[in-house]
Amino acid sequence: MATHTLKTNLKGLKRWAWRKNLSGFFIVNGKELTDAQVRTMVEWAINKGYEYDADIPEKEVIELLNLQNQ
Repeated sequence: MATHTLKTNLKGLKRWAWRKNLSGFFIVNGKELTDAQVRTMVEWAINKGYEYDADIPEKEVIELLNLQNQ
């Protein structure tokens, strides 16, 4: 059986889902991100030049959102 990996295009997410509540859209460090955290991460990642969520190092997101001790 083939394994499939889904990647979220960050600019596509902004274009097509930005009006929705994005709570739980991403999980980082075992924690579902809040709507505000997802928006912060996506904006930051696009500005850094990342195209897909899979391109973003989890360590950077943990630091960005201060999730080290959670």
